[in-house]
Amino acid sequence: MPVDSHLTCFTRAGRDHRDPLVRPVAARRCSRVPPGYTLLELVAVLIVAGILAAVLAPRFIGGSGFTGQTTADKLLVAARYAETLAQNQGVVTTLTVGKKGTKTFFSVNKNGVPVADPTLQSSSFVTTVPANVSISPHTSVSFSRTESSASVTTPVIFTVTGTGPSISVHVTAAGYIYECQSVGACP
Repeated sequence: MPVDSHLTCFTRAGRDHRDPLVRPVAARRCSRVPPGYTLLELVAVLIVAGILAAVLAPRFIGGSGFTGQTTADKLLVAARYAETLAQNQGVVTTLTVGKKGTKTFFSVNKNGVPVADPTLQSSSFVTTVPANVSISPHTSVSFSRTESSASVTTPVIFTVTGTGPSISVHVTAAGYIYECQSVGACP
């Protein structure tokens, strides 16, 4: 006899209550087991929900708090790249932060010509800053090789301001380049 998958009814003898040989009193011992989800199904749903939250949450919350940090990191990389070129090739390189029309940009130049981006060999190292981020001051820093290290003509502190805390990129006279957030101590 077919047994309902959600119905568990057994007598003391272990027979199904629908069996004609079982007394009608045994039918009272039946209980219905409610259908549910397995642990594996629940874990799979939680994993999918977590992935969706991680991917979609920044779009709805506004991930612009990261754009200031990202821009500061890119500016730091550009300054270090300019310093490395000056040190390794023995040429004068320049990190320029400026404005062209309404857009702020920064670039690395060697002898006045933008150098190739090391990650994208086909394009020049010019980075446009997102609209909700600003960098000040708009100036240039020149790096040149000395006996032991790269030197800077004029030390400068670039301030990158976005929706989060402002971040400073320091370029010292000795050519030391580091980043510092407005919260906490800086070296």
